[in-house]
Amino acid sequence: MINTPDSKISNQIKCSICRADIKDRHTLYQSSLKLGVICKICQEQFSEDDIEMIVNMFFAFGGYFGQFDKSEFSIDELIVEFAEQLDAGNSTFHLQNVKMWHKILTHGIAPKEFLKELSMYVDQGFP
Repeated sequence: MINTPDSKISNQIKCSICRADIKDRHTLYQSSLKLGVICKICQEQFSEDDIEMIVNMFFAFGGYFGQFDKSEFSIDELIVEFAEQLDAGNSTFHLQNVKMWHKILTHGIAPKEFLKELSMYVDQGFP
């Protein structure tokens, strides 16, 4: 039959950031990049600039906000890994920065939260 709905395809719309089902379609937010829709919770949690960055990041590299357990994230390990990759010449600053942000977001850490934590870390001095 032509144009029969595929039973394997969900009718649910999912948030492009957290992958939550969007049940109330009146509350969804369309990114200016038109790459997906954002749920009300993510719209309230993130600035427009954050939303664009996050949507781009997940569109390019996959994943979603909070995909991995936040308790398994360590800013110390992230900074050490960042520095080691740069020192070894294995990567550019830009590439390492993109990888760092992707890791942060997939562990459910909001940009504001990470920048605040990073600022406190810098103020205390690196180990």
